[in-house]
Amino acid sequence: MRTINVDLFSFEELSEEAKTVAIDANRYINVDHAWYEFIYEDFEENCIFGVDNIYFSGFWSQGDGAMFEYSSIPDSLKKDFIESLYLSPMRKNWLLNNICTSGRGKHSGHYYHEKCCGHNIYWKINNGDLNWDTNFYQWMESFAGDFEQYVIDKYEELCRDLYRQLNEGYDHLTSDEVVAETLICNEYEFIENGEMQ
Repeated sequence: MRTINVDLFSFEELSEEAKTVAIDANRYINVDHAWYEFIYEDFEENCIFGVDNIYFSGFWSQGDGAMFEYSSIPDSLKKDFIESLYLSPMRKNWLLNNICTSGRGKHSGHYYHEKCCGHNIYWKINNGDLNWDTNFYQWMESFAGDFEQYVIDKYEELCRDLYRQLNEGYDHLTSDEVVAETLICNEYEFIENGEMQ
């Protein structure tokens, strides 16, 4: 048996070359766990949809992205859509008071991006007891397709924003500065060439 004595160094005591080795060898130290949880929580808290599940893949392959499943859409989307229409205030008011909307979105396919959601969005006459004439009923129903597209566009915009936040978070956590900070804060030790012990 023989005993070898090895000098150990803190990250700050390493040469610049050894620091680079240590950083590169530990590049993913901050993302080897559920690093995205805070981004998810913030997204769910601020999302206008009722978020059920969030999925993402990233960040360098075709099909990468982020998406979420939802079980409700807010009344504010209906209101914003109706306000965007080129209609008289009276007709907007009719739509606001006589249309109910609902919807849900579920993951579909093998990827996780904004186009991987199957949407079921409803635009219905709120009060079946009203005796609308056929033309007026058809006029009210004529906005259903546009409303569906409006909701999908808002959904996809949110997915792209979520993916951007995830990508930025990942890039931050794997940056030289943050990896070095982690190695320092956790008081890891290294041999002279930058290999962790």
